[in-house]
Amino acid sequence: MKIFSKQRDTLDILAFPQEVVVEKGQYLLVSEGDKFMLVQVIDVNYADIPGILEDMLREVSLEIVNHENIFDPFDAGSLTMMIKEARIIRCKIRCVVEGNRTVHNSSWLPSRFKSSISVAKADLLRSIMKLSGKRKIHIGMVGEEDFWVDAESFDGRLTIITGKKETGKSHITKLISTTLVEYGALVIVLDINGEYVNLKRRVDGSQSNIALRHEVLEPGRNFRVSTEDVGLRTFMDILIHVYDTPSSSSREFFRIWNAIKKNKGKVTLRDLIEVIQRTQLHESVKEALMSRLMAIEATGIITDEEGCVISFEEVVKRAGGKMLVINLRDLLPSTRRMVVEYLLSKLTELLQARRLPPIFLVAEEAHLYLRDTYWDDVITRMRHLGLSPIFVTNQPDSIPETTYRQADNIILFNFTNEADLEAIAKTSRIDSESVKTIAASLPPRYCLLIGYLVRDIPVVVKVREVDVETMGKTRLFFELFDRQLHIPKLEKEQIA
Repeated sequence: MKIFSKQRDTLDILAFPQEVVVEKGQYLLVSEGDKFMLVQVIDVNYADIPGILEDMLREVSLEIVNHENIFDPFDAGSLTMMIKEARIIRCKIRCVVEGNRTVHNSSWLPSRFKSSISVAKADLLRSIMKLSGKRKIHIGMVGEEDFWVDAESFDGRLTIITGKKETGKSHITKLISTTLVEYGALVIVLDINGEYVNLKRRVDGSQSNIALRHEVLEPGRNFRVSTEDVGLRTFMDILIHVYDTPSSSSREFFRIWNAIKKNKGKVTLRDLIEVIQRTQLHESVKEALMSRLMAIEATGIITDEEGCVISFEEVVKRAGGKMLVINLRDLLPSTRRMVVEYLLSKLTELLQARRLPPIFLVAEEAHLYLRDTYWDDVITRMRHLGLSPIFVTNQPDSIPETTYRQADNIILFNFTNEADLEAIAKTSRIDSESVKTIAASLPPRYCLLIGYLVRDIPVVVKVREVDVETMGKTRLFFELFDRQLHIPKLEKEQIA
């Protein structure tokens, strides 16, 4: 392989087919003396040789007319054939390394003829990235080698995990979150599909490493809170943002809440309903408030039954070094948003008062229950208070552009849709050409790590297996049907 040309941060390398064993996303070292340039392969094309079209047409025509190959006693055609088969490996320059010094925007150019080109190993990549955290997360394989990132790279930072369906987003999220718990972190998971409720079990049914540090809260069952614990501000947020309560009705509710608080010293849901029924209000206001309070009461999440309620602060405190899963499956969309309003409001209050240690918040498909104003709140104010968000979505355009611009880490799985790739490419921390070409060709369970966790040197990783019951597997009708009839599953070799 030889350097062919360079345009800005793009390096074209000339290679013959037997030398081209590289894949998209792989790293190459271009070395000369004690310096080397780290370049990442983003595409492989045929070399553009002048006159090759005419030459190939002539050969094909002669083969058709003569019904046989051209006679070549001196095998001169083999040399011509090698030239025609030459490849151009398009790479992006990531950095130049000289000794212990790494420069990302160097103007150094290695010699076309004296430099040597080889494949970069995973250990070398880690040393260049200077990943020296105390806690390592084994993400998977780079080539044939294991690859780790630092658990500290997720601490106090915004991480976005995105890709199309069935590419492995939830899988890597479970891998990261369970490892964080093993290191003693408190991880709160907003679980919209009930995929995290069985992480205390391994695939073989035995207990996993986090079995004793895994707790599931079911809203309306073992997760019920008192009206007083919810508080006026959060209650108002629920009425306004979840149930679209008109401003005139909200003002009356505010007045009634304060009146009850002043007279009784404590507010209950039943008191609110009774006072609104007795008070002389405009019929539309009374109807609006009554219907919404009855709906809230019917969820069973906010209740006046003393023995049934929990203190979220106590649960979170008790769960130090645990995974706390909020199971949002089977909830109505409005109930789901109500739970999230309460949780985020409560977490903000507790973190502001320094009554909680820093925590990690995993939000699966957050666009379904997180209102727009919370995006900015979570990624700016709350992360400074000690909340490290990890958002998981298969709709990258559902996340505001401002959020992407503040993302520290992006874990990108396969996307083939141009609009999805464009949404990520224009705001990620690497060039858009790399995002579009590499992400579009990633097979399932392969991802592109971008950002702080790889120190802005993007890496393609094959995500390793996780030995826990993930519950994220797609339920298939024919698989269930065959199992019920005891029809054996065909192996890949049999299908082939």
